[in-house]
Amino acid sequence: MDITLRQIKYFIAAAETGKIAGAASMVNISPSSITESIKELENITGVSLITRHRRGINLTFDGYRFLQHCYNINASVSDAEYALKNSFTDISGDLNLGVTITVAGYFLAPLLARFARTFPHIRVKLFEYPRDKIEEMLMEDKLDLAVLLVSNVNHMNFSTETLVCSKRRLWTSVNHILSSKENITLKDISKEPYIQLMIDEAPTTHMNFWRKYNSTPKIIFRTESIEAVRTMVAVRSGVTILSDAVYRPWSLEGDRIEAHELKDDIPTMDIGLTWSKRRKHSKCALCFIEFCKMEYSSSQTKIKEIKRKTKKSLSS
Repeated sequence: MDITLRQIKYFIAAAETGKIAGAASMVNISPSSITESIKELENITGVSLITRHRRGINLTFDGYRFLQHCYNINASVSDAEYALKNSFTDISGDLNLGVTITVAGYFLAPLLARFARTFPHIRVKLFEYPRDKIEEMLMEDKLDLAVLLVSNVNHMNFSTETLVCSKRRLWTSVNHILSSKENITLKDISKEPYIQLMIDEAPTTHMNFWRKYNSTPKIIFRTESIEAVRTMVAVRSGVTILSDAVYRPWSLEGDRIEAHELKDDIPTMDIGLTWSKRRKHSKCALCFIEFCKMEYSSSQTKIKEIKRKTKKSLSS
């Protein structure tokens, strides 16, 4: 048997939602079809891709590796569709693009590779700075666009286009005491040693949702290194709350890390495009904006629909 695009789409849905039922809602089919599709993939590949638990599913080590290839396959199909539907891929010129450190390290490279395949004559020049410096450069017309965390952008001066809403979850070591708890809250986490990431305004954003629930983390270490966070979590030095965009289920030393859903309503980490409201877009900038919207809008629509249905079911 050959792997089909349908199986890949179903597996991505299951991985992103962490639940068979959630995946079924995302692609509008029955949960049994999702389960059957994943079993077919496991039979074809000869490896276990998921493990089940009370709250849903987790990816295995092989499942996580396979997911990265699934994303690339899905993106390549989108690239092909986009290239066939548009006749302006011969546009040439320079695009000055600002990025923040999280975007540069965990989001940008695959997007730029796909963009370069579709628009080979557009030269993208990258500038990595903190958000406030990027906003300053946008206002001074030194940058055409920026890709950053859009939640803290000054919307009086800038327009934004959200591309990805990445869920924040609790990271723990394997068999941590909280991993067996049914509904994990910030109050529960406040009793554990906490590792605080310091890049991209993370301290401010995190303190906002901690204050919302009248809790305070027991911070034992602050660092700008995500790899340091992974290592300390994996060896049981503490726990943390970070987004799925930077999640990987193992540290550099190979120790396992688990991600758990939270009962409290924690805001997502939203990555998107930003530009000055008073700046007229160049053709290169317009190409990049439309390309990004094409790449990410369909999946975000599905995620928003799932959130809407979930809230409706909880309120009924």
